[in-house]
Amino acid sequence: MMSYELKSDDEILKDLALKLDRVRRYKKIKDTDLVAKGGTNRVVLNKFRSAKGGISLRTFIRLLRGLGELNQLETILKVPMSYSPSGKKQSIPEKRVRTKKVPDSGFTWGDDE
Repeated sequence: MMSYELKSDDEILKDLALKLDRVRRYKKIKDTDLVAKGGTNRVVLNKFRSAKGGISLRTFIRLLRGLGELNQLETILKVPMSYSPSGKKQSIPEKRVRTKKVPDSGFTWGDDE
């Protein structure tokens, strides 16, 4: 299997559609049942399968719900937690990521004026 890092957006969509369809067939879920349980329609499902047009994240969530695989989203973006053998409180990531400013030293070269 090729890494998603090396694939185009369209290739990733096609791969996700193939995986979704494999899970659907493995669980023996009909297309009509999938879209009914997920709250979407066959046109959207076919659009996703063909990878000719993207679907929204909300629609993808609905398709996963129809498959009963919504918990798989937990594995997409894992937040690393630090381990502390002493049992101290684990650190929580900062709310913002900023570039630290270098303090002005006040020194200038003679030709910088």
